Amino acid sequence: MIAIPYLTASTTCFSYGLLFVFGQIRDFFRKIIDWWSARCFNRLIASAPDAWFDVVERYSNDYNITLNRCLNLVSYNYLGFAASDEHCTPRAIEMLKKYYPSTTDLHNELEECVANFVGKPAAIVFGMGYVTNSAVLPVLMWKGGLIVSDSLNHNSIVNGARGSGARVCVFQHNSKFISYYITVSFLSSSRRRLPSLASVVLLLLSLSLESYRHLPRMQGSGPLN
Repeated sequence: MIAIPYLTASTTCFSYGLLFVFGQIRDFFRKIIDWWSARCFNRLIASAPDAWFDVVERYSNDYNITLNRCLNLVSYNYLGFAASDEHCTPRAIEMLKKYYPSTTDLHNELEECVANFVGKPAAIVFGMGYVTNSAVLPVLMWKGGLIVSDSLNHNSIVNGARGSGARVCVFQHNSKFISYYITVSFLSSSRRRLPSLASVVLLLLSLSLESYRHLPRMQGSGPLN
């Protein structure tokens, strides 16, 4: 007969008991939180999440025929396309009948205007800032390169850096040792992957430094220097 050591048996029983206690505590707090949020939040609506929407009453004497008209301050519908659109959608449908869904003369004209405005020979127009960062970085960098990225960079920059295949080194935002960190990352990358320092491609992505400036934000635009 195999005898289980007392310490092993006691710690096993204690672990199971601890899991049971934490499970009971979790269920208890879930009941409290669900009850609390049911009275304050998680309100049902009976219309599209527009600027104004109809809220369903918790208790109704007319089977929810009467609804509360409320101002929408919490929806993620910041572009206004989740509700009935009487301005952009009809015009977009009308333009699709005239122009095909790809690069058109209007896009070429817009890119030419942007290039002239910023004083560059050419420009590329993207539909949104997220796509700009995530699509441009894989073109600028490739496998074998080095990207030194700020820890507070936007997720679009992070995804673009990962998609490039280059080695990504992240430094703390506003770090006093950024110059030392860049040098160490540069030398480490060159020794491990490439035969010479001159062949290492270094791209610095920072919110505060001047090496790679004016990256477009989610709803903004800017030239790449």
